[in-house]
Amino acid sequence: MSGNPSKGRKDWILRIMATAAVVAWMVVIFLMSADDGNDSGRKSDKVVKVVFDAAVKVGILEKEDVTPELREKAGFIVRKGAHMAEYAILAVLLMLALTSWGVTRIAVRAGIAVPIAALYAASDEYHQLSVSGRSGQWRDVGIDLCGVIVGAGLTAFTMFLVRRKRAKTRNASENVTKPTAE
Repeated sequence: MSGNPSKGRKDWILRIMATAAVVAWMVVIFLMSADDGNDSGRKSDKVVKVVFDAAVKVGILEKEDVTPELREKAGFIVRKGAHMAEYAILAVLLMLALTSWGVTRIAVRAGIAVPIAALYAASDEYHQLSVSGRSGQWRDVGIDLCGVIVGAGLTAFTMFLVRRKRAKTRNASENVTKPTAE
């Protein structure tokens, strides 16, 4: 029997942890979507308040510039930005989990991660149809998908750079250890 048995165990532990991270993040998304409309709105309003209070404090805005209409627009941006961010994180976790399972081609990882995350986004919007004060919106699935594409794209690009750097390092070390013909 060849190979290192402890490496096999480590690989399985990594796979389980990476897969658990994906499932845990899906649970987080589900729980955030289970907040009723008022709770969700209060969370967004807190973020908006902190941002505007800081902007007033440092002199970027005057207190009277922060109108209810501006707060409402900012709240919309915060909510949709949160959608994008949570799905970008899901895409990153999916790409890493697929790596741990031995999917070696970066494009294949993205080709698997993006549809999985998109389907989860659609199911999440469907879930919101049953939550008081929330609604499932195709627009939100599109916003989530934008986050997925950004997350998968940044992860794929980072993986490409890491792979390229490793190849250059490997080539450089092979050139150093090869005997030269004289």
